[in-house]
Amino acid sequence: MLAAVFSLVGCAVQAILLVFLLAPLDVLKDAHPFSAFTAEQSQDLALTFLKLHAQGYTVSMLLFGSYNILIGYLIVRSTFLPRILGVLLTISGVCYQIDNFAAFLSPSFQARLEPYILVPGAAELLLALWLVVVGVNVERWKEQANRAGASQC
Repeated sequence: MLAAVFSLVGCAVQAILLVFLLAPLDVLKDAHPFSAFTAEQSQDLALTFLKLHAQGYTVSMLLFGSYNILIGYLIVRSTFLPRILGVLLTISGVCYQIDNFAAFLSPSFQARLEPYILVPGAAELLLALWLVVVGVNVERWKEQANRAGASQC
C-alpha cells in the first residue's frame, strides 16, 4: 500500500507540475496581463517557472525512487518473480535517491554523477520485459496466496 501511495503522489505531483511547463508560454506571448513587464522581466519569469518545474520534478523522482525501493523489497520477499529483479530494482531506487538528493545539495556534482548512477534504472526495463515475456510463476503465486489466507484464519 505504501508503494502505491508513493506512486500516486508522484503522479499527482507531476500532473501539477505541468502548469509550470505551460506558464512560460503564457508569459512569453503577447498576453495582456503581462504587458506591464519588460521583455527581460517576462523572460526571467518564464525561466523561474521552468526552474520550479525542474525542482518539482526532482521531488517526484524522490517519490519514484522510494516506490522502486519498496517494489524491489516486495519482489525479493515474493517467490513468484526472480529475486534478482527485486535486488536490481531496489538498487535502482537507491540510485534515484542519491541522484535526486545530489540535485538538491550539489547540482554540479549531480551533473557529473548522473550518467553513472542512472545505469541501474535498466532494472525497470528488465522487470517489464520479464513480465511481458515470462510472466509470474502462477503455481508459486497460488501457494503464497494460500499460505497468506491460511495464516489469517
